[in-house]
Amino acid sequence: MAGRKSKVYKAEMAAALEELKLEFEALTTEENQMAKSKSKAKTPGSVKKLSDKLVKVNENFSINMYDNGYMIEVGGRDDEDNWKTSKIIVDTVDELLVLVREATEIERAE
Repeated sequence: MAGRKSKVYKAEMAAALEELKLEFEALTTEENQMAKSKSKAKTPGSVKKLSDKLVKVNENFSINMYDNGYMIEVGGRDDEDNWKTSKIIVDTVDELLVLVREATEIERAE
């Protein structure tokens, strides 16, 4: 009798272990998908426009290219007439071009 219980117990444990493995794989997949979608989401309150930080811009700006996007760095003056530098990171060239166009339309700092 003890041998039978042992075999049944082992079979139940193996089935339970297999079920836990499948559940773990599902959770890991879901967690990875959530992490990917979080990395693509913009941080609330993040600066998306130069005019959020600057009211006047310098006559030059720089653009850095990275493996996963671009950064534009623009200096100028804020609404209190203090010198500021705005650095904005974007994912695509289209988003970058929007910021370049905005930089050319904002009043120039003296």
